[in-house]
Amino acid sequence: MNTNIGEMSSRCPAAINLGRCTLKGFELKFRLHADIDQVQDSEMEGVLWDITPDCERALDRLEGYPFYYNKIEVVVIPTNTINNMTYIVAMAYIMNNKGREEMPGIHYEKCLLEGYSSNGLDTDKLTTKIKSLIIP
Repeated sequence: MNTNIGEMSSRCPAAINLGRCTLKGFELKFRLHADIDQVQDSEMEGVLWDITPDCERALDRLEGYPFYYNKIEVVVIPTNTINNMTYIVAMAYIMNNKGREEMPGIHYEKCLLEGYSSNGLDTDKLTTKIKSLIIP
């Protein structure tokens, strides 16, 4: 969930934020860190970035590719029209170990909420998702 503009700016200074997008057929999960699972008839919001090869290598190191996260191609629908494209094939990180869902840490959650808010994503959906992981 590289939604946080400040974090992405420090990790990948050459990355260009292309704005909000929708990823159909996937659902946000938390296994301590953000993950995506393929779920038919589902959709989630995200942020689309144009990254350089150097950015991708930096993100690969950060995300623990190929051991912690792997990479897959996904089709996203940008909220803002980009060169008259109605969809874009993009790369996404997906966890290799699909263990049980776990709440993210406080700092991680704050970073996500900041990113959601600054990109105009629905923070209520994110908060609801995280709260659903609290054991009663």
